[in-house]
Amino acid sequence: MKCIGILRVVVCASLVSAAWGQPTPSVSKRSFPHHRALKVLPTSPGTESNRSIAAQAVAGAQNTVWELGTYPGGTWATMGDVNDFGVAVGQGDLPDGSTHPLAVPLFGPRAGKWIDLGTLGGTSSGWEEGFITISDTSVIVGESATVDQNRVHGFVWTEKSGIVDLGTLADIGYPTYNSSYAYGVNKLGTLIVGWSGIEQSCLLCAPTVPVVWTPSVTWKNGRPVTGWKIQKLDTDGFDEMTHWYAWAVNDVGQIVGEGSNSEGNFAGVLWTPLPNGKGWKLTELPVLAGYPVSEPFNISDRGEISGDLEPADFSVWIPAYWKPLDPLRKKYSPPNVLAMPEGSTICYTDGINELGDMTGECWGGAYDRAVRWTTKDPTFSQFIDLGDWSWSFRVNNNRIAVVTYGGGNTCPADTYGSCGGAVQLH
Repeated sequence: MKCIGILRVVVCASLVSAAWGQPTPSVSKRSFPHHRALKVLPTSPGTESNRSIAAQAVAGAQNTVWELGTYPGGTWATMGDVNDFGVAVGQGDLPDGSTHPLAVPLFGPRAGKWIDLGTLGGTSSGWEEGFITISDTSVIVGESATVDQNRVHGFVWTEKSGIVDLGTLADIGYPTYNSSYAYGVNKLGTLIVGWSGIEQSCLLCAPTVPVVWTPSVTWKNGRPVTGWKIQKLDTDGFDEMTHWYAWAVNDVGQIVGEGSNSEGNFAGVLWTPLPNGKGWKLTELPVLAGYPVSEPFNISDRGEISGDLEPADFSVWIPAYWKPLDPLRKKYSPPNVLAMPEGSTICYTDGINELGDMTGECWGGAYDRAVRWTTKDPTFSQFIDLGDWSWSFRVNNNRIAVVTYGGGNTCPADTYGSCGGAVQLH
């Protein structure tokens, strides 16, 4: 579903042009950052959300660990994603205590410098897990407080537009669904997924509906302007499920997510694009005997899905991945179980790249640590060492994983307890 039709071609072209000022480079499969010169970040003062976040990759960079800390004057930061150009995104607080979406390039003249992306007018505060993601065309999506402090809305940020409200299902005739979260964007920056819910619609606190935002183009002064339209995703056949979350989408248009009922039972699902752009077909992902609960969190462009499995009592979480069994991706394998570090009882994998690298987190005993796996060897698992505790949501195609961590020698004791970082996997 790459840029289907003329509309998608226009959208792809305009986003790439706005973000980079040049054609999109091909994705490197080597285990070091792109050696492609990108637009340099401006250093002059002004409105941070109008600044470019395109990073200039440095040839021969040897850095393997980035200890990013927090936004200057802030007390905490959490990391959500990193694109193939080394631009990491997350959330954190500013000196006034307000929570903002943030970006930080890993390379170039502004490497390690935090950028405030602004808000939708609200001033919410509070520690979050970094529900922010970024495309390779520098489209950033997440959620932000609106002027009405009781609600959050999904947002999209680009260099050209700054932060823009994506709206909710209330805008198209579902008045009670007046909040939204945008959690995933594909690498092309042409599809955004998440959910819309009643009031705050935080995880499990109110009914939610899975949604997708698709681009539309209008012409102003002879130039294309991209807007976004919200629509409900299919949930037919799962009438008992009242809470829905669409977590991630790939460039083929496949969407992964889950639904849960009032008793907290979860079902992992996949939405597959229908021919001619006529919506998405919903199917449930296979599970294993004794583990009826599945939570798929991410999907690569190869169609491989990362997540976890759980028994009915949720006593353990087992990291797992699914892979397509046919070229059209109509059938998926039973979940492939991944190794758990010794002593772990809860593990999940979220990040997955085109090389089969996966990242996530494990709990057990005295540790709460970021962990890496690979689809090439399900018996392999390894801690990602940074701080005393950590987790990792995403990993890019250059094997750079973003990490949220605390303690150790690199996260100051005067922070709230979390710092942002990144690690190159080898």
